Amino acid sequence: MPFDPAQFMNTPADPLPTTYEVIPEGEYKMLLDSDPKMLEVKKIEGVSQKSGDAYLFYQLELNCLVLDDKLKAKLGRDRVTARMRINLDFTDDGKLENAPNRNVALGRLREALGQNKPGWTPQQLLGAGPFIGRVRHNSSKTNPEQKFAEVVNAAKIS
Repeated sequence: MPFDPAQFMNTPADPLPTTYEVIPEGEYKMLLDSDPKMLEVKKIEGVSQKSGDAYLFYQLELNCLVLDDKLKAKLGRDRVTARMRINLDFTDDGKLENAPNRNVALGRLREALGQNKPGWTPQQLLGAGPFIGRVRHNSSKTNPEQKFAEVVNAAKIS
């Protein structure tokens, strides 16, 4: 079907949906996206509303592809994704901290992918999997009625 932008600008349209149907909470078989733009380290800084103290940390943000054909059909999408965010702990010299209780979520993801070995780099996450990802819902800070699917844990497929 050819698209004509001029005709589009003058064609009446019916009301459109204003929300996405969210991936139901649960466990799904997943892969990490292979697109380098979907693997990002973000600097998170601000001031705590409770204490008034400033904070600064880094977070690894990944895009997970859900491998569930029934869910794709239910949501009417060819590609179903959920975000995974992992807070990172670093040593004073900028290396990933590997002390007890540090970087546990990243360690779990690496273990689920068979990558929890010496010499690992974050680039190895691109396209990695499959693994089992647990999806939970988070609410929008500006609109509590709006929900987002977040991958909160990763496990090896047994």
